[in-house]
Amino acid sequence: MDTLITILIVAVIAVLVIVGLKETIKHAKGEGACCGGGNTASDEEPTVILSGKIVTRMNVYIDGMHCMNCKNSVTRSLQKLDQVSAKVDLKKNMAYVESTRNVGDDEITFAIERLDFNVTRIEHIS
Repeated sequence: MDTLITILIVAVIAVLVIVGLKETIKHAKGEGACCGGGNTASDEEPTVILSGKIVTRMNVYIDGMHCMNCKNSVTRSLQKLDQVSAKVDLKKNMAYVESTRNVGDDEITFAIERLDFNVTRIEHIS
């Protein structure tokens, strides 16, 4: 009887470890619902379409995004800025930002870092 209980306990632990590893791998690939989002690609935040001449273009590199919910949070925060459009690439950990006004690095950085992500670099595109 003790052997049967031991086998059962080991089997339960093995299943929990396997499930945990699968979720960890999904999280590392940016496919998991790490931030309580559970969003899928079909839940992607739409990009704002700007009308007018694009004045500012930049690539913003971001640390800390892991899932679709992270991506959507950054997209929403950037697009709340006046006359700003953003497309966030989760796999490249970056956002492509366009604006019909001169937007400063500090404004972009604040919009992202207030969400507890880290802006590592901003490249201005001419």
